[in-house]
Amino acid sequence: MAKKTIEENIGEEKEARLEVYEVGYIMLPTIAEENLGEEVTSFKDTLTEKGATFISDEYPKLIELAYEMARSIANKKQKFSYGYFGWVKFECSTSQAKVIKDMLSKNEKLVRFLMIKTVRENTMSVKRAYGKQDGAKRRPAQKHEEATPINEEVIDKEIEALVV
Repeated sequence: MAKKTIEENIGEEKEARLEVYEVGYIMLPTIAEENLGEEVTSFKDTLTEKGATFISDEYPKLIELAYEMARSIANKKQKFSYGYFGWVKFECSTSQAKVIKDMLSKNEKLVRFLMIKTVRENTMSVKRAYGKQDGAKRRPAQKHEEATPINEEVIDKEIEALVV
């Protein structure tokens, strides 16, 4: 029986440890709205088959993309200005994450995806409207001088002095 090196033991412990990942994805806009639920279910079932345990997700919504994205589908390059954006957070081992990433790369229903290692806690930030809000820094009030009554004779004299 061969002894394992310290590096092999550490590698096995790292593989056995579960990590939390999040995948943000953009699905093809050519998917019909009524078929979107079926595609999302299929997408999530595939992740489950690869060993993912779901924590949370957001159902995809059709959005306009910030820039046109290209994707080769059936050996034909297609460009997209819209897509269904959604995300899913799950837990799996490092080796399972590699398999999931490879599977996502080959999925022709996705325009693009981003897979990151994250934390279990909810990390969503609240969207805020631009402009003044409670608690926002405000400019100090400008001092207003008292309005003095206007003397038309003085103004006429000043205008004549400037014109001459």
